[in-house]
Amino acid sequence: MSELRVGLVGVNTSHAGAFARLLNEREVAPGARVTWVWGGELRSDQPDAPTLAAKYDIPEVVAEPTDRIGDTDLVLVVDDTGGGANHVPLARPFVEAGVPAFLDKPMAVDLGAAKELFDLATAKGTPVTSSSALRYAVELAAEKDRIAELGALSSVVSVGPGEWYYYGVHAVEQLYAAVGGGVEWVQRFTWPDRDVAVMSYADGGPTAVVQTLRDAAYRFHLTMYGAQDMHAVRIADFDGFYAGQARAAVEMARTGTPPIRPEETLELLAVLRAGVLSAERDGARVSVASVLAGD
Repeated sequence: MSELRVGLVGVNTSHAGAFARLLNEREVAPGARVTWVWGGELRSDQPDAPTLAAKYDIPEVVAEPTDRIGDTDLVLVVDDTGGGANHVPLARPFVEAGVPAFLDKPMAVDLGAAKELFDLATAKGTPVTSSSALRYAVELAAEKDRIAELGALSSVVSVGPGEWYYYGVHAVEQLYAAVGGGVEWVQRFTWPDRDVAVMSYADGGPTAVVQTLRDAAYRFHLTMYGAQDMHAVRIADFDGFYAGQARAAVEMARTGTPPIRPEETLELLAVLRAGVLSAERDGARVSVASVLAGD
C-alpha cells in the first residue's frame, strides 16, 4: 500500500498529539503517516510544532499551512483558535486544490461558513468531513446489536462535559451516532454550570435530552429507553474513538467518499445553533429547519 501523506494543521489542542501518535507511532491506519505539521497559535499546555514533530517522527515543520499542499493526500485541520473559527479558512485552499480535508469539531462557529465549504467541496469534487470523535466511540459500535434490540426508541439521554456549542457537539454527536439525524426542534435551558436541551425527532421519533455539565466529572454517557428495554453506555476509550476518527478520514482520502453525509453534519451544527438561539430566547423552541434556512 502506497504511503498516504497527511498534513496536520494546528497544534493548540490535544487532538494534534492524539492524531500524530495514533498515525505515526501506533500506525492505526497502515500506510498513512503525518508528514508535515504547521503550528500557528500556541497553547501553554500543548507542545509546539517542532516538539510535536520530534516526538512523533514528523519529517517537516512548515512555515505556512499551504507550503506542502502539492505533496499532501489528506489534511487534518485541528487548529483550535476561536473554538474552531479558523477551521474553514484553513481548509479552504486545500479543498480548492482537491486535497481531502478533515475539520475537527466544531466544523465552524458559523453555519454559513460550513455550508460554503461543502458547496466548494462539491464543486471541486473534493471529499470533506467533520465530526466529534464521539461519532466513532468503540463502545457504541460494540453495542450496536444490543441497541437495536431495544425496539422503537422513546427517549434518549446524552450527557457530556463543557459548554454548549464547543463541547456540546460531543454529546449531540454521540446521540447522532446511536439514533441518527432528524431532530425537529431544540429547547435549551441553561444554568451557570450546566445546560439541558430537549430535542424532538420528527415523524414519531424519540425525544432526546442532551446535557452539558461543567460542574461534574469529565464523562460521556448515553442512556436509551425503548419499547422492549433500556440500555446505558459509558464512553471511556479515548484512544478508541480518536483512532476510529483517524481511520475514517484516511479511508475517505483513499476512496473519495466522506464517512458522514454533509447534510447530517450541517443538521448537527444547526442543532447546536438552535440551542444557542433557544437559550437567548428564554428557552423557546427553535426549529432546526429554520436555522438551516438561515432564519
